[in-house]
Amino acid sequence: MPESRPRPSPSQLRANLAALPTLPPLVTDLIASFQRDDLDIPTLARRITADQGLVARTLRVANSPFYGLARQVCSLDEAIMIVGFRAVRSLVLGAAVVGAFPRQACCGFDGGAFWQHSIAVAVGARVLATRLGRNVDTVFTGGLLHDIGKYVLALCFPEHYQDAIEWQRQHGVPMLDAELAVLGIGHPEAGAELARLWGLPEALVTDIAFHHAPREVPAADIVHLADVLAHALETGHAPRPPVPPLEAAAWARLPLSDEQLLQVLGQIERDYELVSTALLA
Repeated sequence: MPESRPRPSPSQLRANLAALPTLPPLVTDLIASFQRDDLDIPTLARRITADQGLVARTLRVANSPFYGLARQVCSLDEAIMIVGFRAVRSLVLGAAVVGAFPRQACCGFDGGAFWQHSIAVAVGARVLATRLGRNVDTVFTGGLLHDIGKYVLALCFPEHYQDAIEWQRQHGVPMLDAELAVLGIGHPEAGAELARLWGLPEALVTDIAFHHAPREVPAADIVHLADVLAHALETGHAPRPPVPPLEAAAWARLPLSDEQLLQVLGQIERDYELVSTALLA
């Protein structure tokens, strides 16, 4: 780590966040819809339908065994009718956000591998939430965006983040430790700042802010475990980084037996291939 490079301050982070490219209007509207009870679903569906590439990616996921539909759906309206608008919204938002970020944020940062891991966590979070009987409406989105702070730091402070990537490689520590050593800011904090700037619901801000240290928030527990499992499965990572530690308290709050955990791991591997192919195609 170059001693001459000063650490960025939280105020610098906020200023640099404000200078990032804005999200497409459709993505902004989808995010705003999380906060509304009176959803204008037909209007949002028409807006989504105008982007045929987005619709194609969404339908590829909806028609995959990930959703287990009894028949193929051929239109967004059919997908909404069968799996619900909130599930479709999560898929569309995921596809749109993946496309909104440049693949190369700084030297050493692999955008493709980043999204592969993020998709694995999103899939894992949904698998876990379904098995545990928890609300799955936003957990897929929480999993997909849990590490978005890494992108934030790489885009806002590319030289610092390049140093952090090198620090992580040299010391063999989790990326969060390297970020704190080099920048003094970790990706959970940076991601939460971006989530607030975007106007994401507080539940999603919490998933992002506490995915390494959940605080008795059920969805954050699920995203935390999904992140650990995705690292253990090595999805989206080459070379393999250290698996982040599993919080014992979070594990104790999730009633999963060892046998169930093995079943979850197998399902994550199968579903990850289906979803990543659809979203990254």
